[in-house]
Amino acid sequence: MAGIKPFETVTVDTDKVACAGEGGGLVGGHPKVYLNLGPGGRVECPYCSRLFLKRGVPAELPPNQTSKSA
Repeated sequence: MAGIKPFETVTVDTDKVACAGEGGGLVGGHPKVYLNLGPGGRVECPYCSRLFLKRGVPAELPPNQTSKSA
């Protein structure tokens, strides 16, 4: 399946992030959304599936946890 890029993981130092997708909402992006990382220190953008992780949070989830929590 050529041409499919893996979802991006972004490490941040804050509890709140903004995402406008690749291209920043201009070409190929999406409307800017503001997301809270929550107590788990992670959130996934509902538009582009970009994963935001607070620094120090493991990238892999435990088997019983989903990344869709905000």
